[in-house]
Amino acid sequence: MQQFYDTRFLFYDYVGPRPNWWKVKLPKECSILSKVFFKKIGKYFTFSIFKHLNELRPDIVMLGGFSIPGNYLAFLWAKANGAKTIVYTERSRDKNGNLRKKNIVWSVLKFLYRKVDLVIVSAEDSIQQFKDFGFDNIGYCPYATDLTNYFTHPIRKEKDFYTYLFPNRLTPIYNPVKAIEIFYEVYKLNPKSILHMNAQGELYDECVEKIKSLSLQKNVKFLSEITKWDDLHNVYKNSDILIFPATFSNGNFTIIEAMASGMGIVISDKILGIGKLIKNDYNGFNCEPETANFIDSILKYTSDPQLFEIHAEINRKIAYPYSAEGVANIFHDLLQERLF
Repeated sequence: MQQFYDTRFLFYDYVGPRPNWWKVKLPKECSILSKVFFKKIGKYFTFSIFKHLNELRPDIVMLGGFSIPGNYLAFLWAKANGAKTIVYTERSRDKNGNLRKKNIVWSVLKFLYRKVDLVIVSAEDSIQQFKDFGFDNIGYCPYATDLTNYFTHPIRKEKDFYTYLFPNRLTPIYNPVKAIEIFYEVYKLNPKSILHMNAQGELYDECVEKIKSLSLQKNVKFLSEITKWDDLHNVYKNSDILIFPATFSNGNFTIIEAMASGMGIVISDKILGIGKLIKNDYNGFNCEPETANFIDSILKYTSDPQLFEIHAEINRKIAYPYSAEGVANIFHDLLQERLF
């Protein structure tokens, strides 16, 4: 963003409850707010935001979400000081993953933010939702993903065996036990096959037990040796096919990372957002999260390795707008069109 604007980022927390390798050195343009309350429930509140805003005197204040109390303080400051305001937000969903309709909460939020200049949504299919909530000026811009190194990965070729990747957290909706069951069927076809799995999540112990019950200890490796963020792309570089049989997801950066890396991609058709970028049998495989469906799709890659090159060429073009450079360009164009 610095190529377009003198940009500053204010964060309520560093990385929260994440692995240590998520911690990166922040540039001078980034600051962590002090004396922040309610971190554990994600409803951040701090008066220290006023100090930073008074020092920076920004022309535009962009807020990450409507429901954070600290954001509303920044919104009030912006309106009192003549700054343009933007709220950048995700879909609004209930605990069951269903899109929320306009309700009392959203009626209150719409009233509080009635003078917002622009709402930017991170998924195109949620534009209508925020129109229904009563907002008028709505634009779309995806979240940025750190993809620079991924685009340099070599195209996958035919091999004696392939390495599979389940990079998402071991949590129920992401269905990691199903991923192990899918891999077991792959293993039976080729015992040299390898599965790499995320090591974080509440289903870790259940996954370990599943691996033991299927005698896959030598073939499944948990990704517990990553020491810094800049090493993450090598996980993808050393893998061939993404398998992600989620029962529900709003969309995951792991899919974009796999696309930029040039991996083969087999994902569930229950994944929204980024998941919809994968068109079945065009640039990957998007199917019901059942073992047989996933095996059928995986075999298309292993029996015809030219698909890796075909899909990589398509997917890298699709992934570029989600890179840091691509998103900065989208933000700039959107602000020029909608805000000035």
